[in-house]
Amino acid sequence: MKTRHIMLAGLLLGAFAGTLHADPLQELFDKTHKGAKENKVASDWYADLPKWVASLTQQNNFLETHLSYEMDKGKLKAMRSGVNKFEIRDVDAPGKNFSAYMMVRNGVDANGRPVFVKTAEWGWLPFGAWPARYVVETYPVETNTNDTEVVGLAAWLYSQKENELANRVLTIVHRRNSELAPLIEAYICAKEKWTRPDDGLVSWNMWDAQYQRERLMLVTPADRDNRVKAREKEADTAFKALIKARGDYKGRPPRRTPPSSQLILVEWELKQFKIAYASSDFLKDQKNIDRLQEIQDSITDDLAIIKDNVEKSRTMGTEASKPNELKAKAEFLEEVLKIDPMDLNLRSLTANAWYTWGNPAPHGNGCDRNDGIKAAIPHYKVILEAFPNNTGFLLALGRCYQALGDSKTARPYYDKVIEIDGTAGNGPNAAAFKRNMDQADTNRSKK
Repeated sequence: MKTRHIMLAGLLLGAFAGTLHADPLQELFDKTHKGAKENKVASDWYADLPKWVASLTQQNNFLETHLSYEMDKGKLKAMRSGVNKFEIRDVDAPGKNFSAYMMVRNGVDANGRPVFVKTAEWGWLPFGAWPARYVVETYPVETNTNDTEVVGLAAWLYSQKENELANRVLTIVHRRNSELAPLIEAYICAKEKWTRPDDGLVSWNMWDAQYQRERLMLVTPADRDNRVKAREKEADTAFKALIKARGDYKGRPPRRTPPSSQLILVEWELKQFKIAYASSDFLKDQKNIDRLQEIQDSITDDLAIIKDNVEKSRTMGTEASKPNELKAKAEFLEEVLKIDPMDLNLRSLTANAWYTWGNPAPHGNGCDRNDGIKAAIPHYKVILEAFPNNTGFLLALGRCYQALGDSKTARPYYDKVIEIDGTAGNGPNAAAFKRNMDQADTNRSKK
């Protein structure tokens, strides 16, 4: 009997010791992955990534993501800094590489944010060239109800040193799976080397303006306090950036300092600011609230002025036989543009007004007024930064340089139009102007 009591006590002590020394980095995977080690969970999830991508591309469901690559002489080249947007359209048979099609800006949306379209420029990249932070932006976390897969993604993100993203991923599972919740908290605390609070971790929320949704993560109460203080500083910095982007807004336009962003984008960012810092002390200060409203009202007023003046410009310079009126229209729009220099629609109206006054020859070689063509060029260049593949603007810029007798500068614009449109769209026009330009160059060389 004595021996039996000793054995029972030993078993109980062993069980208690096991509870005390349970590995918080392993307990979660004991539950979700049948005891697999963390590094295997991470590597298995990553090994399945190509299969997931292929399953989508085979159904013509193409992923958009960001990569630190650019096109250089028809090939993808790694960038030292920055990213470009790409569309993933295929995965090779071994599942080692994916095809990445370059996307370029194609104007802005109703809020002034850039819009992107796919180009024909592409190349193969290994999956290792796809950074973790951009993998997770495309992977369906909230809509994926398989908690085992989502926990696997989080393990992989931790292996890539993306701790905050991993935390956000696990927070989603934490909220919907009460059985896994304590294991997730223990795992996060172990990863961050936090002492787990007696009452558990607390939620911290942040506003993701890019994806228009609130992001949550789990933190200690002390860490949350530190983040609250940091958010107050961020609010002040972001507010100053808004004011700078708005430029001068008092008095009648045009003003000394124009806005550095399109007004509708500043207006959109102002709304995002109010959402992101709604709970901050910064937005509890009536002076700051009043200043934000003042900026909002000024944007509303300026947009109304632009609209009225654009309507007025439509009645100006309607007859090509009256060049002075055409010039007056261009000068008028130039002044209106100073109110919102980044309004690409307004800039295109201004460029076209100067172009019309310049009146390039129908065959392309020469124009009536060089000054009009010269005034149009910088406007078209700004527009092409946002619409790099717009063949209408490319053709117009090519015609400007051809009209000024600069065939060397005009030719690349025509070549790009032909490359993009081929024998359709503006392609035939570009080819015709290019032939006329080349013939003029040949004739001049014979003299």
